Amino acid sequence: CIFLTGMFVNGFINVSITTLEKRFGLRSSEAGVISVGYDIAFCILTMFVTYFGSRSHRPRIISVGAFLLGVGGLIFSLPHFTTGLYSFEEGFASKWFTVAQPTNSAAACVWIRTQRPTNHGDGCASGASYLSNYVYVFIFAQLINGVGCTPLYTLGLAVIEDSVPKESASLYLGIGNAASIFGPVLGYGLGGVVLSFWVDFDQIDTSNVNLTPSDPRWVGAWWLGTMISMACAFLLVIPFAGFPAQFKGTAQFRRMKNAEVDKTTGGEVAKEENFAKSYKDFPKALMMLAKNKTYVFVTLADCSEAILISGFTTFLPKIIESEFQQSAGTAALVAGVISIPGGMLGHVLAGLIIKCFNLKTANILKFNIVCCLCVCALSPSLLMYCRNRPVAGITIPYNNTNDLGGIMSTCNANCSCQEEFYIPVCGTDGINYFSACAAGCNEHIENGTDSYYNNCSCISTPSNNGWQASSGHCVTNDCNSLGAFLGVFCVCVMFTFMSSTPSLVVTFRVLPQRIRTFGLGVQWLFIRALGSIPGPIMFGTVIDLTCILWQKRICDGSKGSCWIYN
Repeated sequence: CIFLTGMFVNGFINVSITTLEKRFGLRSSEAGVISVGYDIAFCILTMFVTYFGSRSHRPRIISVGAFLLGVGGLIFSLPHFTTGLYSFEEGFASKWFTVAQPTNSAAACVWIRTQRPTNHGDGCASGASYLSNYVYVFIFAQLINGVGCTPLYTLGLAVIEDSVPKESASLYLGIGNAASIFGPVLGYGLGGVVLSFWVDFDQIDTSNVNLTPSDPRWVGAWWLGTMISMACAFLLVIPFAGFPAQFKGTAQFRRMKNAEVDKTTGGEVAKEENFAKSYKDFPKALMMLAKNKTYVFVTLADCSEAILISGFTTFLPKIIESEFQQSAGTAALVAGVISIPGGMLGHVLAGLIIKCFNLKTANILKFNIVCCLCVCALSPSLLMYCRNRPVAGITIPYNNTNDLGGIMSTCNANCSCQEEFYIPVCGTDGINYFSACAAGCNEHIENGTDSYYNNCSCISTPSNNGWQASSGHCVTNDCNSLGAFLGVFCVCVMFTFMSSTPSLVVTFRVLPQRIRTFGLGVQWLFIRALGSIPGPIMFGTVIDLTCILWQKRICDGSKGSCWIYN
């Protein structure tokens, strides 16, 4: 179930962030809010679930959570089935433009919007520019997902810790945490595969779609992964409901464990038979946690790491896509390549080290400090990136001008070019243009599946074999730092997750048995509230600040998602 949750919430959903932005016209900050909807629900419920759920039939509560996770997957997929087909500009075809006779040296090209063919879906009349309102459906689905996952990461981990000997707990928890890493990684990998399918492949003949995944207008089947996750979640409901309240040997393991409890936290009170069975003990249990210095500082350390982990989990594919000039599908696969060996090896290796060397609590904390210092030493790998593609008017000026900050210039002043769809062309001058219209082209040449353009007023170089521009980005060979980034960052990921399992082991060791589950719930509350929730929002906001070309909707001129980042 941990594996499935990671695959769905932290895998399929996060890898689809860029696609959702394009499909529904969302900003990165809005996409960040979608990501944290899950954590908000987790925060609201975690204290109550752990305080009262620890005395209930825990596997059955997890079963209910698995059912809600399936419902969340269904709701998250609904926008695909309740909206029209995805619409995109065809490019330079005659039904999209007219050419007037030039009145001066600049070509007078006019890009107009006409009625779309029915197989291209939403037009202005159907309210396509208001698709961004579906952000509330995604947030609601994520809230349901958060409710469903709350018992799993609190009661579920407590069940594992209760059911194994003390010396083996770190290894079992490490395997559980490794599943939480492998799930998102598989989600990234499969997400990259499903994004290679056209978003509406279930409704139209995709052979009529003249786009490839490398085209900026491409939108993959983001909903397919969530449907797979929904089906798997419903399948888990029955076996969880059939597990016993506690496994064989649990009572004996509890008697054998002697928590390394801070004597000032009220450990003797927590040993009372009736403690934590009534809501009246709730404030007393909170006070015991607040007085446990080790618990408090471990929780704060986890919060700081959660900011970075949640931010990178949400936006790492987008960062790779933008900084290393990759398609959305390739970026997803590459992000998975980083996380599979790094995350899994980090969790399991840390659990084995604690088990083999029988580390005490103080030594575990020192081990965590070493891991964090290693992460700091490797973090400059984030300074590696590829230079922006040369895009006229955006990253470099138009020929013989100083025009920056938009796709319009003196050479295409008589053109009325749309800015809703990024349809790049590569000029013979080696410069990318937002569209053939932005390049001032007024002649279109088709050669099979390839498109070429001529008589382009913004391109000063002569024609090459009868054309001055071709569809797609210019091919460059100066972006070759991705391999080095993946290698170093993979090791950085490993050290990051090497401190996760030890922190969990310390939390269980320093708390009295009767409030361990509750303490884990309160810890998760702070990790979500101070780490996982602000993390993606902070990352998304900062990423939005680096946008240098926003989508401008044809219908109403409103701002959509970002096309090009600095």
